[in-house]
Amino acid sequence: MKKTLVAIAALTAFGAQAQSAVTIDGIFDVGIQSNNYKGTRITGVNGNGASTSQLNFRVSQDLGGGLKAIARLESDFNSVAFKANTGVASAIATQASTTTNSIQSVAGTFGNGEVWAGLEGGFGNIKLGSVNMNTLTTTGMMQPFGTAIGSGYNTTGGILRGDTTATTVRDENAIMWTSPTANGFTGTIYYSAKQTNPFNSSAAGTTGFYSLQNAYNGFAYDKQGSQELGLNYANGPLQASLSRQTQSLVGVGNVTSGAVATGSTATTLTSLAAAYTMGDWKATAGQQINKTTQGARATDTSYLVAGLTYTSGPITYMVSNGSITENYVAAYLGKKSKLFSLGANYNLSKTTYLYVRNENINDDANKLAAASTLDITTSGKRTRTAVGLSMGF
Repeated sequence: MKKTLVAIAALTAFGAQAQSAVTIDGIFDVGIQSNNYKGTRITGVNGNGASTSQLNFRVSQDLGGGLKAIARLESDFNSVAFKANTGVASAIATQASTTTNSIQSVAGTFGNGEVWAGLEGGFGNIKLGSVNMNTLTTTGMMQPFGTAIGSGYNTTGGILRGDTTATTVRDENAIMWTSPTANGFTGTIYYSAKQTNPFNSSAAGTTGFYSLQNAYNGFAYDKQGSQELGLNYANGPLQASLSRQTQSLVGVGNVTSGAVATGSTATTLTSLAAAYTMGDWKATAGQQINKTTQGARATDTSYLVAGLTYTSGPITYMVSNGSITENYVAAYLGKKSKLFSLGANYNLSKTTYLYVRNENINDDANKLAAASTLDITTSGKRTRTAVGLSMGF
């Protein structure tokens, strides 16, 4: 449920009156989870079992003549650890008992999701800022579990999107154009410039371009470049989505202990998904092909997934089955890491439900090997189970 705080704000511009609406909405997700990663099990209260806990501010201002100014500010938060939302620590704490640290204590700082402003009109819309890529739309259509437990999405031990480090949901300093809808089709173009001019190459900083260590006045002087073309279709019972995303670190500086290392990795991710609704049934399917080049070395992985959803009264049942095939590494050539997931929602309202999730990964293709420091056995299996509440507001 969305809540409008400001219905009308009177602004005089060129003799016209603009009307602004500010809407607040969000999700609160919390439950009990059990995670068994390669022989190490832990059980306790955790969040984001079925959806991402978040708070959204959305702004729309009518400028007249069919033109609107639009904006969004999203904050994702940890629903079970208060220190996780302060941004105090610079890394995940190994000693959660210390007063300044907590689980994922850097993950929940304010405005850490989509942050953008733009214009909307007969040309579609243009957004500038930190904007979600169309690839997120495509991957969300492939299976019924979104990006939470059951999806195999790009989290610790995830196998969707090629591997655990391949791509991002969004890039910073980006611009995205979305076309008007014509005969059910909508197109997108996404661009974020690569920066290879170090602001201060001798300064020590945090490893990796994600921290934007060479940043000044809102610009990153060492940053990946991102480009994407997307095409979506929605008409009647059929939905489809195609995204081709390229990201490059080639030539990007990486400051580590005062020395500069130059990036050499470029990734191309092609995603295709379709969904078809038949009364109470919904079938989904998708494929992703991830090609990564690092210097003279190229990798190629292919992911296939299919899902099914059935709604009976207040209960929605979900199942998906997927596998990723290793097409490069000789020791695992042709082998597959498999994902099987089950879930159900008991709908308490249009936006709030109780849920159960179970996700099983059998990692024969060794896609989880570098995903966690908990890799202490030779087991290739990971399971996650969750029972919880997701409340939309």
